[in-house]
Amino acid sequence: MECDLDTLKVFLATTGCPIEAVAAISRDVPLAVQDIPAEMGVALAKRLTEALGTPDAPASLCQEGSLDDWLDFVARHFDDETLKGAAIARIVKNKAEIPQGKPYVIDRMRPQDALGVAGLFYAIYDANYPVLDYYVPEKLVALNQQKAVLTLVARAETGEIVGHGAYYRSSPPNPAVYEQGQLLVDPAYRQTSMAFKLLRELDAVSHAMTWAEAFFGEAVCNHVVTQKSGDRQGYVPCGIELSLMPDGAYAKEGAAGRVTCMMAFRVHRDAPLPLYLPEDCRPVLEPILSGFSLNRDMHFAASDVPQAPETVLDARIFDLAQVERIQVAVIGRDFPGHVAAIEERAVRLGLAVVQVFCNTASPGVAFAVEALRERGYVFGAFLPLWFPGGDAVMFQRLAAEPDFEAVQLLTDRAKAILAHIREEWRRHGR
Repeated sequence: MECDLDTLKVFLATTGCPIEAVAAISRDVPLAVQDIPAEMGVALAKRLTEALGTPDAPASLCQEGSLDDWLDFVARHFDDETLKGAAIARIVKNKAEIPQGKPYVIDRMRPQDALGVAGLFYAIYDANYPVLDYYVPEKLVALNQQKAVLTLVARAETGEIVGHGAYYRSSPPNPAVYEQGQLLVDPAYRQTSMAFKLLRELDAVSHAMTWAEAFFGEAVCNHVVTQKSGDRQGYVPCGIELSLMPDGAYAKEGAAGRVTCMMAFRVHRDAPLPLYLPEDCRPVLEPILSGFSLNRDMHFAASDVPQAPETVLDARIFDLAQVERIQVAVIGRDFPGHVAAIEERAVRLGLAVVQVFCNTASPGVAFAVEALRERGYVFGAFLPLWFPGGDAVMFQRLAAEPDFEAVQLLTDRAKAILAHIREEWRRHGR
């Protein structure tokens, strides 16, 4: 998690500073000069200690600091383990008794709902959800303000948050592609139609998001319930993410070991794009592509050469999940060297899963896939509009053999993708 400027402003607003005053603050000017009283600096320090586990702020910072000074202070005293401990302690301290059988409404999340949302994540996942943002209410409020997340809640008439669903920018480099997910229902409401109502309202929200190009979901495969809802909403299966979710994440749902997920997409606003694909993936890619109506200039090649000399990529490690996702925006002729470095890092850090997403808008995809296969990678997914101006193919490397028998899939299309991946694992995986 990052405590950015917007999140810090949310923290400041919780001290009682008027929202209009917070919005007008210049980040590099001392707060005192901008008529923000020193006592609000003291209150901000207490909020940060409670929420993020930062140490007591020096008096000079409380009295004379700018927002940039506060951001620097947090960055110097910030680590995920400390944050996680502080966030969970606050959730437990403020945990409310969930009423059973009370009426509820489906609504956009309000700032005062955010602590209840964090509590619901904790109730479902304990401390095992791989993204810490959702345990920090202020971060969740800031993400909604940025349209990085659009959160819907089921709110009981007494105010408790008993259900949740969201669209959010997750791994895609294209900010116009949102993930649909995080469908959570408190155990006290599992026998109601809440999940269906949340999904119905999410569907309506998606069609009002005029800036969005596509939506996708990662349905867990220890059951087919979420796959059924995605199928009803028109999501097309396009990939299988083996062993994606960590041990314990779904223990309360009866799952043992790491859980595989199925990727499915729904495209709202397509654009004509070139599409370069490896010939040896044609058997799995052509059936996936047939599920979409994409405007593509398609090229399959047994081998090719990247146009760029140097690879451009971005890597993110999800420590709690032991997963690394690597976004390759440009495939360069030096790509095999990057793959070797990725492999070394995965072994050194003990990563369970590495996923590499390659931009398919320019030649070099077959070249990249050949380098990945030499390191034991297998096909994972085809992802429309994943990059700005390009689709993606994802290949995955696993530290241990996945439990193929535990994977439950709903549709024949998804089952065919898994069968292809399983055969690749037999030939290439390690």
